[in-house]
Amino acid sequence: MRDSSLKPESIVEELRCAQSAQPCTPEQVVRAREILGHVAAEETATSAGLEPEGSASVAQVAKEVAGLPESLAFALVHAASERHKSHLLAEIAAVAPKPVAKEAKRELQRLKQKGIQVEEVRSRAEPVMKPVPEAEAPPCLVSSIDAYGERAIWWTRASKGGVEVVQAVVSDVKGVLGVDALSLPRRSFREFLRRLPRGGMVTTAAVPKDWARHLIAAAEEEGVRNGFSPPPAYVEALRILGPAPLTPPRPPAEEIDLPADQEAALAQTGGSLYGDPLFAAWIPEEEDLRAFALKLDEIAVSRLYLDDGQKRQAMYAAAEDAAATYFTPQRRTRYARRLSEMAHVLRSERRMELARVALAVSRVLPGDDGARNAFARGLFVHALEQRFARGREAPPPASSALVRPP
Repeated sequence: MRDSSLKPESIVEELRCAQSAQPCTPEQVVRAREILGHVAAEETATSAGLEPEGSASVAQVAKEVAGLPESLAFALVHAASERHKSHLLAEIAAVAPKPVAKEAKRELQRLKQKGIQVEEVRSRAEPVMKPVPEAEAPPCLVSSIDAYGERAIWWTRASKGGVEVVQAVVSDVKGVLGVDALSLPRRSFREFLRRLPRGGMVTTAAVPKDWARHLIAAAEEEGVRNGFSPPPAYVEALRILGPAPLTPPRPPAEEIDLPADQEAALAQTGGSLYGDPLFAAWIPEEEDLRAFALKLDEIAVSRLYLDDGQKRQAMYAAAEDAAATYFTPQRRTRYARRLSEMAHVLRSERRMELARVALAVSRVLPGDDGARNAFARGLFVHALEQRFARGREAPPPASSALVRPP
């Protein structure tokens, strides 16, 4: 092909006479000569420190060589080897049919044996071990809120071979009470999810990842404001948690469909929440509950009331007065946040009617008349009704029903 005196037709005829050679056309011979000239021109320009005119990419040249009959492709492979074009040989080895690719690899090996640095041949086939597809993001979870505003939060993220979990027990008064950072295999994490409480007095609900992070940060901030510092392990957990969202995300409860014209009516039924196991243990703080119990005892032994009916009426009036005193603006705001979170928990259990009631109360409770709301009165009234039931005294404050992380 370097002999310009030979016409392409003559080369085709000679190759046709060689029975082992693949047939080719004069046009293919012309193109092979052009490629050969390109390789030579590139070498000359490179040695002179110039950019070859009309230069094609190595990948493009390799593809054209791969498309030629084997006899022409072999000739170009040998020409590239003569000029030490290992980058072109490596590309031909990666894209050409198997016989041509093997010849290109042989030439690369010959160059390497001569001490010439050569390009590595990239793999042509799919890797035997395919990359593991990105695992489904593990859920972040929260527990229901107990009588003292405490709950568990599980913030999670996928990691290589498993799940990283930050378990935090938080209070909306004392902040972060406890925290652990764990790395679990996915199988162990699935078992952990299976063991979480569902239904009853304590339950668990999934939340968006940024909301779980926001809840932990908000608890820390509230605790510090009230003079409580997070435990030392919180510093280590922060390295996994990363920064909290700069802007509070949308609360999950906002996804609940609550028509504006029904909000007031639903809020007036807030006392019905205490009939649900999730709210049955909600009671006032110990000091206020004891003061209320003493007031009930005074009414019980007082001779000012003629019969049990009058005493009962007086006790309900005392419950309303106790609620008006107990639910300061700060407490109304705190309970409103609790109810909004519990509305999402109820929604996750598909108990939409109670979820709407909890959300409606959360919206009206912070208002000036919030302390007179049925939910506020109900916090004391349901303790009073427990007193009347079977003649038993109102129970003392129960210990937290929160299931703490192991």
